Amino acid sequence: MEAQSIKEYEQLEKYYWWFVGRRRIIDQVLKKYFSGQSLKILDWGCGPGGNFNFLKKYGQVMGVDASNEAIQSCKGKGIEDVVKADDLSEFKTDTKFDLVTNFDVLEHIQEDEQFLSDMKNFLIPGGYALVTIPAYKFLWSGLDDVVGHKRRYIREEICDKFRRSGYKIILASYFIFFLSPAFILVRMFQKMMKTNIKNLNQSVIKLPKFINRILIWILDLEALIIPNFSLPFGTSIIVLAQKQ
Repeated sequence: MEAQSIKEYEQLEKYYWWFVGRRRIIDQVLKKYFSGQSLKILDWGCGPGGNFNFLKKYGQVMGVDASNEAIQSCKGKGIEDVVKADDLSEFKTDTKFDLVTNFDVLEHIQEDEQFLSDMKNFLIPGGYALVTIPAYKFLWSGLDDVVGHKRRYIREEICDKFRRSGYKIILASYFIFFLSPAFILVRMFQKMMKTNIKNLNQSVIKLPKFINRILIWILDLEALIIPNFSLPFGTSIIVLAQKQ
């Protein structure tokens, strides 16, 4: 992700419904499976550090990112346990982690299945991986190009990749289910209008605060459902998998 996109991302993840809602969904999944535990967590592709605060509820967090701008943003927030690495081969540590998180990062990696397999080297026996990824190729837009996506997924595909890489699927659900019709209409409209998206901000619809809050409340409902029931459709996917 380019430096400008990192700055835009840092501002948006503070308040925008998609980022806030995703955090709350992830938090509810973590609460169900890891509440009361003190985990060693590796947040791969931590970006500007917006997920550290809620991840710290579940243990000690180390962040890794390929962007110098992201690392600087983290340190500007007082997050010191963060390092730069372009790929797993550059990341040197003797620590084995209970949980590796990867929030909307896997779609940026060319050899995603190899990454999942190599990621096991940093997990304890029986350790977990938690990822979120964008769904459905037909939703590809200029935003995917701007932020450097290689692909979008369907649930069966990502689950198969995890299994082939040596994991057991614990949870796999779509999310942004209730809002998906509106999301899809916006993307289709952008394609019809041939909207030329040059940066992250251009892809974001500016909303009144009360609308933004309503959308977060809708995702709060999904956050309550997903740990107990996998949603059948949505514009993103969350997967919790265990190393075998």
